[in-house]
Amino acid sequence: MLDNQRQLFDFNGYYAAELARQIKDRAVPHAERLSRKLEALYVASRQEMKQHAVIFMEFNDVIISYYRELSTYRSVVLESLEKELKPALKIKADETMLQAFRPDYHGNVREVMKAFVKESNTTARFLQKCVDNDNNINDICADRKMQDLINCIKEMSLIQRGMVTLLQHWEDQQRLNGLQMYYN
Repeated sequence: MLDNQRQLFDFNGYYAAELARQIKDRAVPHAERLSRKLEALYVASRQEMKQHAVIFMEFNDVIISYYRELSTYRSVVLESLEKELKPALKIKADETMLQAFRPDYHGNVREVMKAFVKESNTTARFLQKCVDNDNNINDICADRKMQDLINCIKEMSLIQRGMVTLLQHWEDQQRLNGLQMYYN
């Protein structure tokens, strides 16, 4: 019975495993889908851009900027976090951890994730404004694919917020554990 409940007391292993699962099962696959949708939108909008270059300049800049942000975030933050978590993961219940997840790393990663969430929300709002307003890019924005892209960006933001919350809980748990050890 105690072996089955061991993960409740091993908060490092629990949070590392949960974050690793979130990255592998949700964040990375969703980021790849979102990248493909951004690429498809850019290709579809290129023809319209040739006809109305001035109107599409800001639209084009937002799409390219967010695509770069997403690519960098996926390759740098998510992959780095995944590598950082590996030593904290335990394969079997009786294994000891190679190292604990560094508390200072929590704050840094969390802040980068929050900045990405903010950028995602800004991009989604801009694209939604394009859909809602009639500004001569109606052909692209009226398409269902645009609304699907906006929803995909919002979902990416939600996934990242969940990971930020996990990191915060992990950091809080480490702080409490440190205080408990101090008082013992």
